[in-house]
Amino acid sequence: MNTSQSLPRWFNATVITQGVASRSTLFVLVALKTARLLFLIAGYWLFAAMMHDWVVLSQQPEMSDWFGLSAALALAWVLQGEANRRTLQAKSELLAGLELRYAERLIAEQTALVNTHSNYFWQAVWTRHIPALTHWRYDYQVQQYVAVLVPFFALLFILVVNPVVGGSLLLTLPIIPLFMIIVGKGAAALQRKHFVALTRLGSLFVDRLSALPLLASFRTHKIEQDILKSASDDLNERTMKVVGVAFLSNTVLDFFSTVAVALIAVFIGFSLLGEFDIGPQLTLHSGLWLLLTAPLLFSELKALGQYYHQKAEAEAARDATGQWLEAVDPEQLAEPSNEFTEAQTFTVNLAEGLLTTQTLTLCPGDWVAVTGPSGSGKTLFLEALAGHRLAEYRLPCRVAMLTQHPVLLPATIRENLNYQQSYTTAQLEKSLKAVALYDWVSALPAGLDTPLAEVPAISGGQAQRLALARLLLSDAPVWLLDEPTAHLPEEQHHSISALIHELAGERTVLWVSHKPLPESWFNRQWQVINREVTESLGANAP
Repeated sequence: MNTSQSLPRWFNATVITQGVASRSTLFVLVALKTARLLFLIAGYWLFAAMMHDWVVLSQQPEMSDWFGLSAALALAWVLQGEANRRTLQAKSELLAGLELRYAERLIAEQTALVNTHSNYFWQAVWTRHIPALTHWRYDYQVQQYVAVLVPFFALLFILVVNPVVGGSLLLTLPIIPLFMIIVGKGAAALQRKHFVALTRLGSLFVDRLSALPLLASFRTHKIEQDILKSASDDLNERTMKVVGVAFLSNTVLDFFSTVAVALIAVFIGFSLLGEFDIGPQLTLHSGLWLLLTAPLLFSELKALGQYYHQKAEAEAARDATGQWLEAVDPEQLAEPSNEFTEAQTFTVNLAEGLLTTQTLTLCPGDWVAVTGPSGSGKTLFLEALAGHRLAEYRLPCRVAMLTQHPVLLPATIRENLNYQQSYTTAQLEKSLKAVALYDWVSALPAGLDTPLAEVPAISGGQAQRLALARLLLSDAPVWLLDEPTAHLPEEQHHSISALIHELAGERTVLWVSHKPLPESWFNRQWQVINREVTESLGANAP
């Protein structure tokens, strides 16, 4: 992603042109809010005329003025309500569209994407950044247009009524947008730094919380406490800088608008007293209307200033989400076949030289040992074959992946095994018996409906067996095993590996492991060295 690209251009290219947001909705909201304020200006004119009749002419206002004022205020109220309703609806629709696009990206790339950042980062993206884009679109951007249109029309009417007052406003108004631009650039930079500090503190806290047993074993509480305190102090300092800029912005905007309106009030007051004779003669009607209308010019600009933090948050969201909100290639979301019956000859090349391969061959029922030093690109290779990374080739069938870190949700055992599927109790029990976990689950108070939490405690071997049971239920014809026993003791490594070998049956298996495995299991060997994959025949090659 080009971070130098302006936020509106990025949003237009990434969101609008792909059908997630509509321009017409934005313009309808602008029209509603602008029309509301124009009706208010008309209402002010009628109110000022009525006051002139009462105070100067000592007569009752005409009924047409009463009806006109009531109609103008009622229409302004109705338009405000309709604008609020449409804004909430538009935000909900845009939020749903962005969340769907983001979910599609996570589904398509899975661990290849998730592992690039901490859990706290993804939580912040989902709960803070995506909503920030909706607020920017339908609060800040709408107010941007309104803050131009309303002052333009109001200033046009004021110039017609009294060119002197209109000219003075024309000279003072540009000061406010200029100041907002200067302050806004600093606020955006501070907002990005604030998010970095917040992400760092959140990630540190989550990481230390998950490692409490280790911290207790090595008695490092004081050291970790100092690290967290340092990160917290850094966040507090950045927060105060953001708050300080926001306070400065509001204070200066209030100062300029108050001074401008006060000068107009002084001019109108002295003109009505006969002290000034500049421009058209002012009456109570025109003078009161000018005093009521002039603040509207500044109020809309001040409202834009109040929303300015949303632009800074949206820019931080753009930097955080980047290309992940772009449309996903439909092939990555397509449901693959559940059969793997034909031999495959292929090459896999990832962008920017992340991985290249020689021509490889994979036949149904093959057992492939994928070897290579740490960091050579073995995981990248499996992710590309699974379709989690954009490459010129992916396996043409469903695959099941088992990694060194089994993913278990904070839910019941049944929900973990049923993830995005629906299996009968008999099917679940059969898979648990296959991985030798049935007796353990049956002994739990709620059986399959027991939540996985700190109690009951689950060992690394049990977690991997549970993940293996889920693998069996998927019935995928190809298994991709990325060091599934890397963090298990030697005894459990051998028992889990033997169990996998037994349960795989006729499936095609690609197995990455740094620990020794029987050579007789494999008929092919693929070596990954310096991000290049080459093929050599295994001990049982045909």
